[in-house]
Amino acid sequence: MGQPQSAICAEGGKFGLYLTGLLGDEADGLARLRQVAAALPQLTADWAIRLEEPALVSGIGFGAAAWKRLFGPIKPAALVPFEAMADGPRVAPATPADILLHIHSPRHDANFALARDIVERLGRSLRGVEEIHGFRNLGGRDLTGFVDGTENPKGEDRPSVALVGNEDPKFAGGSYVSVQRYVHDLRRWQALALSEQEATIGRTKADDEELADEVKPPYAHIARVVIDEDGRELEILRHSLPYGTTSECGLYFIAYGRSPVPFRKMLERMVKRDGKGHYDRLLDYTRPVTGASFFAPSVDFLEGLG
Repeated sequence: MGQPQSAICAEGGKFGLYLTGLLGDEADGLARLRQVAAALPQLTADWAIRLEEPALVSGIGFGAAAWKRLFGPIKPAALVPFEAMADGPRVAPATPADILLHIHSPRHDANFALARDIVERLGRSLRGVEEIHGFRNLGGRDLTGFVDGTENPKGEDRPSVALVGNEDPKFAGGSYVSVQRYVHDLRRWQALALSEQEATIGRTKADDEELADEVKPPYAHIARVVIDEDGRELEILRHSLPYGTTSECGLYFIAYGRSPVPFRKMLERMVKRDGKGHYDRLLDYTRPVTGASFFAPSVDFLEGLG
């Protein structure tokens, strides 16, 4: 299996930087982007040494349309554009993005230094769409006040969840990436009683205990996204972090997976009503405003571009 990019399986940093962009119009832009992508693993390692921050890690992913322009017709088997989804007032949009840059570490300044160097090297070969700086909040809690990512794979379980294996050997060690930026309505959320908040999430707020099945509502967030198939729970590896300003804030959701299918099934159960009319009630208080899919190839693939 190829070596995965460093951001994927590493434990999440206290600060994250997420940058999405579109391929630029420069005549030599594609060649420059391939060159920078090839250099990214070493560039990250160099900055980690320079800043004395060994936990500085990075990853770059490419959307389906960009992949064809950059690398030709042979692509990861399941790489397709993000598909928008809607049911009534709940909409998960698809938004334009060819490239994803994901950096995380214990230090915001380290993330910023690396990102700025990369963007300078890319020049006009990449047109920025969105740049979000995330932060760990209150020891790992979302801005709703609930612990985020309790069920995230740990340690040795992370590669088996996140990385393509022998099912697609040309792209083994790579990972499918799905991103969405959520905007929270904290005023409405904070107006809820604690019992209503806990019913909406499916866990207790103070000690992060899952509600018992007999009291957990079928519309609770974890009741919708925890999916068992053939006796096994579908898993994704998340590196999501809160972000924002005093005027707009929320969660930058990012999921890595051996396949994009588990994420899509979870999102569908969040957005779409089931036969009894249940959907994820958390979407009454937060909404996705972006949605894009990428493939983050292995370090071996990237270095082969140089």
